[in-house]
Order: sequence, then structure tokens, then C-alpha cells
Amino acid sequence: MAIRIGFIGSGFITMHQKALEEIPEAEVVAICSRNEKKAREMIGENSIQYYPFDQYLNMLEKERLDAVYICLPPFMHGDIEVACSEHVKGLLIEKPVCIDLELGLKLNETFQKAGTIVSVGYMNRYRENPRVAAEFFKSSPAVLINGAWSGELPPPYWWRRKELSGGQMTEQCTHIIDAIRFIAGEFEEVQAFANKGFINDVDQFNVEDAITMNFRLKSGAIGNLQTSCFTRDHGGGALGIYLNIASREKSFRFENHAMDLSIQHSQNELEAFPSQEDALLKENQVFIDALQKGHHGGILSTYADSLETLKVSFAADRSLVEKRSVSI
Repeated sequence: MAIRIGFIGSGFITMHQKALEEIPEAEVVAICSRNEKKAREMIGENSIQYYPFDQYLNMLEKERLDAVYICLPPFMHGDIEVACSEHVKGLLIEKPVCIDLELGLKLNETFQKAGTIVSVGYMNRYRENPRVAAEFFKSSPAVLINGAWSGELPPPYWWRRKELSGGQMTEQCTHIIDAIRFIAGEFEEVQAFANKGFINDVDQFNVEDAITMNFRLKSGAIGNLQTSCFTRDHGGGALGIYLNIASREKSFRFENHAMDLSIQHSQNELEAFPSQEDALLKENQVFIDALQKGHHGGILSTYADSLETLKVSFAADRSLVEKRSVSI
């Protein structure tokens, strides 16, 4: 029996649609979006219904959906999730799931009461390289960690507004924070520093130019994360995307979106593991399987767990304001 799926929002939707085409049980039947042009292009010749964004309730009531993919900017979460929980049994929500912890906790309670199956789009958890690392660091604890998500300013207007995107730690570097939690354990304390004023040629820009966050994990490991968007389009200022985690025995070095991995076994032995799997396809397969079975089994990032990742970036923001270290 087909799993009937609807989309609300169009962020990252093309990639999800491509993955769902590889899953025979999944059927996309409706798209609700503010961007009608993009939605129509995606629909093409397929028998998919289009709904203007302000008619998402109409879509939920008419289409007999089993699941909804929520692919919206961070500031738009809230009422839509509540409505979906009343109409469908499952949600896949792109990160970050909110920019306000109180709202996130209320939504989590709503999902629990409704029995909604929720998967959050931290797709790197479905890659083999982070899973191999997580297994290794269980027996050889991490000592020192550093990472970065540093590049150009993303084009959407909402991204440059802190009150709309949540800022760089919450909107982009959240993937690195989540990877650290998945591989090395929970955060205990953070202290963040930021600068502003270098980006002076972008209208209505109010996020930080760059942030650096020192942290301690509950395990005792310490580290630093950096995130920024100040580089110009030539890329000269970009530090890139990477995550380095070291124990006394080995160093694991991840690079780029795909989490390509190199392991330093010894001074003379370095082993490379390019990321080869389709993590987004795996994430979608696990979600569809969970819907069919009626439970969260197999989902590696539930809604409740995603809030633990966001607590770290929210604590970093609090540290910036209060100029002190903040416990998670």
C-alpha cells in the first residue's frame, strides 16, 4: 500500500523528491509552497496537486496524507506542525526545527500526545563514516575536537536576519554540532565569541560575521567550533566544512558535506574512506519504513533528539549576549 506524501515548503525538496522516487512504497501527491514557479517545475508531468502556501490546511484535509515533509525556513515552524499532527501519522522536518526552545518543547509534547512519528533531517547520521567513528570512540574516548562550517553568505533573505534564521550556529553549523553529539557524546558547557562589522555591504544583515565556540563534553573532551559567512564569492576567506576528533589512539578527520573521512592510525599510516552512500536516500527509506511499522525504530534523529542539538547553539547565543560560559 502506497504511503501518500505531501510537501509543505520547497527548501531541499528537490533532493527529497529524487530520493522518494527510488522508494516504491512512497508516492508524492501534493506540494504546498510559497514558490509556485518552483513547485510547478517539480511537479512537471506528474499527477501531483499544487496548493498555495496559505492553503496547507486544505491540502491536509483533502489529500488523505500519511506523511508530510516540512521544508521551511526556521522562523516558519509552529502552527503548521500542530495542524499536521492532527492529520498525518508522520513528519520529516528539515533542520533546524525551530529557533525558540520553548516552542520546540511544546511541539515535542504535541507529537508525543498525538503519537506522531517524526524524523529530523540530520542526514549525516545515516552515513557509514560517522557511525564507524561513533563505534570507535566508545572504547577510545575523544580528548580534543575542532571543526568549522565557514563559507559564503547564503542567498535567501531570511538567512541574513538572526530573528528569522537563528544565526549561523543554529542554521548551518548545527550539522557539525549534531555530528559531535552523535560521535563523541553530549555537550556540557559552551562559551562563544563573535565579531560584527566586517560585512558592511549587505542590506539588512544582522547575523554575526563569525562565531567561535569553545566547549566541553560531558565525557571531559574539549574543543572548538567556528562558523562564518564573511568570505566573498572568490572563496578566499572560507575555512570550509570539517570536523577533527582525536583520542589517544587515533585521529578522525571529516571533510565537506559528504563527511569524507581519513583516519590517522599512526605517524606513518593514514587511511582514507570517501563517503559513498546516498545518505538522503537512506534517511528517507528509514522514515518510510518507520511509517509502515508504526514506530520510530531505525530513525536516528527524532524530534526530541534534534532539540538536544539545538540546545547547544541556543546556549552559544546566550553566551554571546551574557558574555560568560553557559551550561547545557
